[in-house]
Amino acid sequence: MSRCPSCADRTLDPIRLGDSDLPALGCSSCGGALLSLVGYRDWRDRTGADAVDATAVASEDAGDVSDTQSALRCPKCSAFMTKYRFSAEARNQIDLCNHCDEVWLDHGEWELLGRFALSKQLATVFTRPWQHRLRSEEAKQRAETRWRDTLGEDYARAREMRTWLAGHPKGKELLAYLYLSQTEKS
Repeated sequence: MSRCPSCADRTLDPIRLGDSDLPALGCSSCGGALLSLVGYRDWRDRTGADAVDATAVASEDAGDVSDTQSALRCPKCSAFMTKYRFSAEARNQIDLCNHCDEVWLDHGEWELLGRFALSKQLATVFTRPWQHRLRSEEAKQRAETRWRDTLGEDYARAREMRTWLAGHPKGKELLAYLYLSQTEKS
């Protein structure tokens, strides 16, 4: 009898996630679900659904989707679960027990994963390359935000010019020319 890692006082009962026939254990109080990655892989392999594009991950607003902020303990072995981001856009994190291969999905996270989970690539979220790519995407987003704030109303034009230079066959030479014109003494 597994207890909800979020509520702690509720037992988890068998459920099916979303509109799929994917079995999981759910909490009737908080709406969270415990998903076995072994069960997910089995479901993924036996469903005949075509894989969808996993790059369209979590594009919807996650504002009303809950996310447990504190560290959770695995309902099966009581070890601490590790939090993993699955998208640079979504702030939610998926909790994984590395010992049991069990994933805790807070209420609404399965729907937030949506197309990504159906792309048959959910397990890739927990890999080092996936997490590294997310950190790189987030760093690029932070840099763009800083440039937008620094340049203000000129940001859109500078971005347009940057795109033009990147696609131009003499882009580097043009950039050097522009740089020199700013550093030369008049």
